Amino acid sequence: SMEGMMDSMFDLRDANPNLMTITDIGDSWLKNHEGRHDGVHNIPDGGYDIYALNITASNSGRQSNEKAKMLVTSGVHAREWAPPELLARYVEMLVNGYDDDADITWILQRTEIHAILYVNPDGRYMAEEYPELYWRKNLNPIRCGGGYEYGVDINRNFDFMWSDSRGASDH
Repeated sequence: SMEGMMDSMFDLRDANPNLMTITDIGDSWLKNHEGRHDGVHNIPDGGYDIYALNITASNSGRQSNEKAKMLVTSGVHAREWAPPELLARYVEMLVNGYDDDADITWILQRTEIHAILYVNPDGRYMAEEYPELYWRKNLNPIRCGGGYEYGVDINRNFDFMWSDSRGASDH
């Protein structure tokens, strides 16, 4: 489950504080809009925090501004179950490989790898709770892109060069 995966990431961070930090970077749509219920599905109150993991060798002698940056996101489409799992395994490989694997050690001394496992935690809740729906979007009640289910397809709503009327929006 999403909660179990994040618990394992917090445990990994706690065991490796020189290699990994976790930052709350914002709230899910539900967390900002209490009491969202559609009368059909069991939607919990409260929503979720969205976390960014930063994997780097903090004791490498290089400051953050001297390191390359890499951002990897997953969990944008809630029904795509494998990407958050794969990204978590990648994070584990990096953290556990430090000092044992020369390539990983070199990379983490020179790079900050930022990972967001669940960009869409509200949607992931729906996908886990109601797998037969193949839930993809978030839980905003707006019907984005038509269809019978509500929600915004997060990957089609970025400000930069995304206002193409053939399937994207800038709001």
